[in-house]
Amino acid sequence: MINLEWLRTFRAVYKTKSLSKAAEMLMVSQPTVSQQISALESRMGKKLFERKSKGVKETEVGQMLNTMISGSIEALEDVEHKIIKPDSNLKNILTIGVSPHLYKTTFCQNILGLGEYVHLTFSTKQQLIRDVEEGNLLYAIVPEKQNTYDTFCHHLTPQNVVLVGTPDIDFSELEKLYKKSHRMAEEWLAHHKWYAHDHNSSFIKIYWLNVFDKKRPAIVPNYVVPNEYEALYQQTRGYGLSIAFDNVAQHFVNEGTLQTCELKKVNYRDLYLIANKKKSKKDETDRLLNILKQLNQPVRS
Repeated sequence: MINLEWLRTFRAVYKTKSLSKAAEMLMVSQPTVSQQISALESRMGKKLFERKSKGVKETEVGQMLNTMISGSIEALEDVEHKIIKPDSNLKNILTIGVSPHLYKTTFCQNILGLGEYVHLTFSTKQQLIRDVEEGNLLYAIVPEKQNTYDTFCHHLTPQNVVLVGTPDIDFSELEKLYKKSHRMAEEWLAHHKWYAHDHNSSFIKIYWLNVFDKKRPAIVPNYVVPNEYEALYQQTRGYGLSIAFDNVAQHFVNEGTLQTCELKKVNYRDLYLIANKKKSKKDETDRLLNILKQLNQPVRS
């Protein structure tokens, strides 16, 4: 296989028509340039330049080789320039870990707002914490506050549990009934179709315990889809109710396909951003926190 550095040296000699000028351009010695051109000619079995009293002149084979490689070499030089220049965005690649479920339900709509170069890693909470501690990741988004020696922990956003309905449902009627009688409000709810990703989810149980003082409602979901976000999407295609995190429902509320009703504030948990102490930069962390907090503001009907 031809050495890439030989081709780069060939291009420098071709453009300058001089071994000494090519050496200056590449910041190497002239003998090094001569050796690399000789090695390339030996590998190809053809002369690429004719040595003249003043500089060199390419042969027909040299002209053909230049035509074949010029675009590729220039593209590689452009990549190199982008990497090494002081303000290179490639020096600011964000490596962020999150669970697959949390990404799908909460952050999949927002990744484009985080920056030009974002690399995501999916894993469990404990593995993500270890990866940030060991420096394999700069950041991770995790539920519950984490205090470790090698990480900073920043509060990101609460996850409140709310009732979600399609736009044609009159939540004002439910709110009036709820003030009069929890039993009447529950009967009203039972007359609607229900969507769920898992009717045994702990946050759904917490909702009914806090809002209706009971562990399990007398409601059976009509449609069960094994993902919160996808369950809400299916709800937008029909009619009915569901229970979900407010910031999971936010995307659909913003586009007007769903609405939320908060009969009583139910905070299930908070999300946190953890950062590697040694590798993360404060200004970058502050920027990331600001973006994530704006993208995940709790929705209000």
